[in-house]
Amino acid sequence: MEPRRDSSDYSEASYEHDFASFDDPKDLAFILANSHQYREASEYMLGLLNNIVTFLFNHGYHKSPQLYGIAFAIGHPITIAQNMLDVARKTNVTKAAISKIAMDFLQATGLPPSAALKTELAKNIYKKTNGNKRNTRSDSQN
Repeated sequence: MEPRRDSSDYSEASYEHDFASFDDPKDLAFILANSHQYREASEYMLGLLNNIVTFLFNHGYHKSPQLYGIAFAIGHPITIAQNMLDVARKTNVTKAAISKIAMDFLQATGLPPSAALKTELAKNIYKKTNGNKRNTRSDSQN
């Protein structure tokens, strides 16, 4: 058995494209030119994420608000017959907490929101019509 090597000891070069680095415009051009590879990788990753959520759900994490937040974010089947309010009650948190976990996960991963989540337009309309009914902002107290 070979001893473990530090990554700086490797002389082999990797010529595989790194799909995780989207900062460089050249990367975007590569992805667009090879969109079928990107699509396949994305589908594989979402399938893997679904399997991870299912595994955790079946192994004792069925009352985890974090798990449900991720499940709502990716549109996992455990959320199909449930709404966030029912899940929040079951997990002893607020609906806003589940929604925040879902949005934080999407922001951290760069994934698009699932159909189970509100659209940006719906969120903006809600903010305009229902936001801050209790005048809890500090600027309104002056």
